[in-house]
Amino acid sequence: MILGCGVDLVEVARLRRVLRRQRRTFLAKIFTAEERRYCAAKRLSAEHLAARFAAKEAVAKAFGDRQGLTMRWQDVAVVRTPSGQPQVELTGQARQLQRRRRVRRIHLSLTHTARYAVAMAVLEGEGR
Repeated sequence: MILGCGVDLVEVARLRRVLRRQRRTFLAKIFTAEERRYCAAKRLSAEHLAARFAAKEAVAKAFGDRQGLTMRWQDVAVVRTPSGQPQVELTGQARQLQRRRRVRRIHLSLTHTARYAVAMAVLEGEGR
């Protein structure tokens, strides 16, 4: 059963402006160490960061009502499967919310161009 769906669009130029002003603080607050390493190794680092930021927003939107829990940005991490497919890993209060809502799987799709990054997250599970 589909429990929620979220979509987010990030303007890459806007993310670049944030990185110019407060790179260290922003990266440390939003992204896990693994996400930072992955994106730093890419030629189009800002586009990859934008896609991951969009994914975090899309997952938050898919959950909707957070039932009083406060998800930290780093509680939602985008990792890659061995085949290269993006996948969501939840920790902290995001993981608690996943259990409460009985979410078994989070489907994630990412795409980006030089201008925009888009993510879509679909929550699948047993329901409340």
